[in-house]
Amino acid sequence: MMKLKKVEILKYKSYTEKQVFEVEEDITILVGMNESGKTAALEAIAKTNYFQDDDDFKFNVTHDFPRREKKRMEKSSEDPVAIVCTYKLDELLIEKIENELGKDTLKKTEFDCTSNYASGRTWSNITIDRDKFVKFQTGKLGISSKTLNDKLVKVNSKEELNDLISSYSEVQYKEGLLSFSKFY
Repeated sequence: MMKLKKVEILKYKSYTEKQVFEVEEDITILVGMNESGKTAALEAIAKTNYFQDDDDFKFNVTHDFPRREKKRMEKSSEDPVAIVCTYKLDELLIEKIENELGKDTLKKTEFDCTSNYASGRTWSNITIDRDKFVKFQTGKLGISSKTLNDKLVKVNSKEELNDLISSYSEVQYKEGLLSFSKFY
């Protein structure tokens, strides 16, 4: 499970200036006068990961972007950020991830989910220990060697991985590297 830890609302309905609040472990209370944005804050959070495919819970420039800034934004052709949510992984999810990726591969247990109006969600600040990841995966595939692992750690794209795969003629390594490529 992931727990929501922090919310930054940037451009959503009545929010034109960045608003940040921490989400407490037990209870977080939003306080404000009527029409001050409490419901809008909860809507924005819900739209980051709604449990159903529902157009009412997708960010929409026409309905959700602050009206007084909409014309300027449309002229600039920018894709504004509505909200950034910071999540923390719990121990059970960390264990599941480590079973798949390798022990101690996660460098951080918190990450951000940024929701833009046009381009949807992007996840960031997810970092892993590449050395541990590569060593674990090649070991699992039965192709681990210092030489291969050193080469794989330096791979930064699917194209670079395909070039590395084509440089090996042994079937065992080719098949193992093709299995490894699912991570790119």
